[in-house]
Amino acid sequence: MKNEKNKDIILEKTLNLIDERNGIKDVTLRDIAKKVGCAHTNLYNYFGSLDDIFWEALGNVLNKMMEFSVEGLDNEKDAEKALNILLSRLIDFSISHPGWYRLIWLDSLSGEPSPKIVKILKTPSVRFERFIKAAMGETTQEKVHSVANIMMCYLHGELCIWLNGRSLTDDNDKENEKKRILSNVQKIYKQLS
Repeated sequence: MKNEKNKDIILEKTLNLIDERNGIKDVTLRDIAKKVGCAHTNLYNYFGSLDDIFWEALGNVLNKMMEFSVEGLDNEKDAEKALNILLSRLIDFSISHPGWYRLIWLDSLSGEPSPKIVKILKTPSVRFERFIKAAMGETTQEKVHSVANIMMCYLHGELCIWLNGRSLTDDNDKENEKKRILSNVQKIYKQLS
């Protein structure tokens, strides 16, 4: 039990550093150990390498993203409204935590994820497709998968451009940018469904 608690503390401190530094690029084992308050060699009691810590952190942040995005949506009767709320929350989560977004989608990790992390990595797309399926109603799984893929690729592209400061719009207002992106992804859904 103590080992799990210590492991959770290490992951929490790692995620804080990743969030503060906008990704894993400038996060080292020594930085994590300093935040935890131990020698960097003590981290090897819980993880085999820095990349193992990053893989676990990735699983942890994906769970946080999913929890944030779907909270309370079980009670939403209108499936299309639930999908729009989910999309809005995905945008909110991403712009609030650009370092975590980079960890999820952009930062390259070495080594192999554990089977537990592999399972977590597959969960967001499965959940997203469930929301699409509910909103679309009777359709094939192939179409649901295609619509989900196109919507997420568009959303990911817009978020990457925005988070890297390369937006083509002159609007630096986060709320207006979010509305524009959300409106466009909703149009894509309407066109494809």
